[in-house]
Amino acid sequence: MWRHARNSTVLAVGASNLLNDGEMKFPSAAVAALCALAAAVPARALELRNERSSRYDLAVTGLLQGVPPGETRYARWSDLRALPTSAITMDGEFIKGPQVLTVVFLDDLWKALPVAPGTDTLLATCSDGYASVFTSGFIARYRPFLVLEIDGKGPTYWPPPGLTYNPGPYVITVSPALAPDAAKYRDIAHKEPWSVTTVEVASYAERYGGVLSGTWASLSPSAADGREIWINSCASCHPGPSGIFGGTRANRPFQVIAAYALYDRPFFEKYVRDPKSLVQSAEMEPHPHYTDAELADLESFIAAASEPQK
Repeated sequence: MWRHARNSTVLAVGASNLLNDGEMKFPSAAVAALCALAAAVPARALELRNERSSRYDLAVTGLLQGVPPGETRYARWSDLRALPTSAITMDGEFIKGPQVLTVVFLDDLWKALPVAPGTDTLLATCSDGYASVFTSGFIARYRPFLVLEIDGKGPTYWPPPGLTYNPGPYVITVSPALAPDAAKYRDIAHKEPWSVTTVEVASYAERYGGVLSGTWASLSPSAADGREIWINSCASCHPGPSGIFGGTRANRPFQVIAAYALYDRPFFEKYVRDPKSLVQSAEMEPHPHYTDAELADLESFIAAASEPQK
């Protein structure tokens, strides 16, 4: 499931730290120029600490130069706020009406981290086990960003008045106004996790190697598209096959999902599209936009994943 549905509009974007924290109004045609300006600024290193100082620290794990494998480091909110930021004025993103978000684009966060050679993916995990994957290609094309402040207030003051849930300590999101292609991206809401507590610097080939190499490298076109659906949508909540990265929010293991997909397809397809129509207590968000072809692709991947791999 995705974290929440938002219907927002970008009203303005401004370079923040680079321009003395003054919010600037830009027409949409100037966004590309702003991005070019930000890219020209030397990257600032983010200090990573050995110990957590508060629950607002962002845990950073994975393939980090100078950090032993398996160890976690912590970035304080104040250190994240000191990175090059932008002020984005949006309408209806978290609360009704215009609100100013202070954000760090993930490409700037990536530049500030001591990433090891061969890394190309940022994995985000939330406090309830929800997860999202952001490849370098996705980051470059869709410009996701980490939200640090809402109307000038950091996560210690969240939720802002008018919001019924607390999105803290961090939110990652995207905006079709900044990246028009995002509006066409299948399940873009799965790239908008809130309650993010941990980011992992990773190699996509390693974290998803269980369904990319060997026999998995020669999937049918249908099963290959189903794999993309699983990795970028289903895996937000469900652990996948072969030890690939995925969320743990759902209490349905892959084997149970596979049993329905393979032996009771009408139930599986109706559940994916409208879970509460079959199980009133279901917490999974509905996916009514999935076409018959997309569900068939997903079922083809699950079928391949359920077979012994050589």
